[in-house]
Amino acid sequence: MNRFQNFFLFQIAVPLIVFIFKLIGKTYKFKEIGKFDVSPYNPQKKENYIFGFWHCQLVGIIYFYQNFNIASIASLHRDGEIAARAAEKFGIKIVRGSSTRGGFKAFMDLKKYIEQGYDIAITVDGPRGPAETVNDGILYMAKITGKKIVPACFVCDKKVRLKSWDKLIIPLPFSKGFFAFGKPIEIPSGIDDTELEKFRDILKQELLEINKNCEKYLYGNKL
Repeated sequence: MNRFQNFFLFQIAVPLIVFIFKLIGKTYKFKEIGKFDVSPYNPQKKENYIFGFWHCQLVGIIYFYQNFNIASIASLHRDGEIAARAAEKFGIKIVRGSSTRGGFKAFMDLKKYIEQGYDIAITVDGPRGPAETVNDGILYMAKITGKKIVPACFVCDKKVRLKSWDKLIIPLPFSKGFFAFGKPIEIPSGIDDTELEKFRDILKQELLEINKNCEKYLYGNKL
């Protein structure tokens, strides 16, 4: 990509898309259901958490939780740069890196944000999938920092799904949507990789469960 294309993408296209999305967002009817004690909206929340969710739900979560003390991670690839530029315009602190490039520095930067009291938001199957799997990053972050993982999800009725690996959800105007949290998961610092696999399964099952329940709630089967 040449200099002009870079300028157009990052200085014009991304800000314009964010501006339009914020306008559309004013038509959304989004709210949380279930556990409120762990929510960034709870002024009495007593600790910070590592929120984990499917990559496909990223857009709705960035919009609803904008301008809180939240930090996240984006890859060093071009799509990661686009995501980082967009997320920062919603007040989210972004560190750059992935399991293949810049991972250790990104991990340490996120750890610093945790120590400053920020919540951390991580797509558990990102940055490249497979979809609805739990990758290592969130597990090691919780193990080393001692912070609990809170499974989170977002569902909405009016949406389009992109033809990407995660089938990214884009909420449409006047969409109704819900956010829900699962039980906080604490990973002991002294466990080995074999024991860590048990927590991978626990987190995945909790995510599948809250997503299923949130879908039921969305379509009228109140919990």
